[in-house]
Amino acid sequence: MNTKSDSNYLDVLQLFRGIAAIMVVLHHSISSIKYYHKINMPFLYYLGSIGKYGVDFFFVLSGFIITYSALDKYNQPNSFSNYVKNRMIRIYIPYLPIGVFMLLVYTYLPSFSNGNREISAITSMTLVPHGNPALSAAWTLTFELCFYLLFSISFLSRKIWNCFVGLWLVALIIINYSKFCTGTFLNNSALRILFSTYNFEFILGYVLALLVVQKIKLHRLLSTLLLVLFLMAFLYFTFNNLNLFAFDVNLLFAIAAFLSIFIASSIDNLKINKTAVMMLVGNATYSIYLIHNPLQMILMRLFPEITTLLGVIIALTVVLILSCFVGYLYYLVFEKKGISYIKLKFIK
Repeated sequence: MNTKSDSNYLDVLQLFRGIAAIMVVLHHSISSIKYYHKINMPFLYYLGSIGKYGVDFFFVLSGFIITYSALDKYNQPNSFSNYVKNRMIRIYIPYLPIGVFMLLVYTYLPSFSNGNREISAITSMTLVPHGNPALSAAWTLTFELCFYLLFSISFLSRKIWNCFVGLWLVALIIINYSKFCTGTFLNNSALRILFSTYNFEFILGYVLALLVVQKIKLHRLLSTLLLVLFLMAFLYFTFNNLNLFAFDVNLLFAIAAFLSIFIASSIDNLKINKTAVMMLVGNATYSIYLIHNPLQMILMRLFPEITTLLGVIIALTVVLILSCFVGYLYYLVFEKKGISYIKLKFIK
């Protein structure tokens, strides 16, 4: 792999991560405006509803990045154990401080929650599927953890992993689009995660990485037209509340994410300033994602009553800036310093 071009290409992915993070922050912040300030702005709420699909972008990116970054590690010593340790450290070191903190908050201050979720201490502490985590956004980490653990199979045998992905894809289609979707076996939390439609997006990212590595190209104009087509279909479906089958809108957006990354992979000699704001946001995406929801909930409660569009814009701007700023500080402590320290101790 060409280190320079890979570096430039991965910079674009950092920008995508930053955009996806901002989408999720806006989604939760607009929901809080609706909950706390009771204003009637249907188009604003529509924009907020689109923001939740930033998670779908994250899942496609995760499938792509973990596959792409593993390719030069398969032949390294202790590759399997190092991969597992790296993934566990990457997920848990930033998550546990805020995850445990939110568990304590909801345990001793249950009125802090906007809803009546039953919280699982087991899931909050371990991310093992056993109920709702105290940090509501952490549900996505359970899916990430599932994919990362399954992907470890590829370090034992890439052939077995490829066969598994094919069988997994068939199982996902059969279980979610047949009478099996109401099967009692899905009452098991772990099986619900394993056979969730969200796994289509991780598999999309995996396939995308294989295409990029094999240098398979699609004419840029054609891929751009396809991207526009899927984005327009996504907007049409969401605006008109249309559904043809389960998970269809998510898949439309996931395919748009797939095409966006695919197009970015064909851009040569792209130079991005490492200190650009969106690059810094992209670097701190995980931390921003972890801390933004409790932070925006507190800010929206404290914000003076919002009655105008100007008030909405000011509130959202304040929340975005503070979420990115506090998230970046959290990143410096628990990702940049914390992860580096733990890796020095536990990874050869």
